[in-house]
Amino acid sequence: MDTYETLKERRSIRRYKDKEVPKAVLKKCINAARLSPSAANLQPLRFITIRRDLSDIFECTAWAGYLDWEPTEEEMPRAYIAILKEKETGWEMDAGIAAQSICLTAKNEGLGSCILGAIDKEGLKDLLSIPEGFELKLLVGMGYPDEKSEVIEDSEDVEYYYEDDVLKVPKKPLDEVWIEHG
Repeated sequence: MDTYETLKERRSIRRYKDKEVPKAVLKKCINAARLSPSAANLQPLRFITIRRDLSDIFECTAWAGYLDWEPTEEEMPRAYIAILKEKETGWEMDAGIAAQSICLTAKNEGLGSCILGAIDKEGLKDLLSIPEGFELKLLVGMGYPDEKSEVIEDSEDVEYYYEDDVLKVPKKPLDEVWIEHG
């Protein structure tokens, strides 16, 4: 798929099918993250894949701040990738760049994903046995989508919502976010 088209179609998915995510797909996502740009090429990130103990991980997450709803255990992600960063090394944005690479790779493999920053880092630190010298930056939930999502173009609103079981995601007009210089 064309990168631009993938970016246009990729949305945060919050409802997943009860179907296991293959280890090979997770490995491909990690490799995409590994190959992503890193400030000064320091490569301070490490990745933990999670395909078991999903309920314990799920309990350490918060979902969809604008919605009065959270996925049930039947709808929860079927895999996670935890993004760790060396505490004293690297640029904070490296984790976000890696997360986007993971999500785009997942999309091309037929998976949905959601980057989670609203997480219980202390609880996850214990569950995931995060190595000394590293900190948990982000968690990416993924699985086979069990919902549709669509962009609402040229909206002044930012709050996403469900309508007829479709997640509607408002986006500001291009002319509002584009500042042309020269």
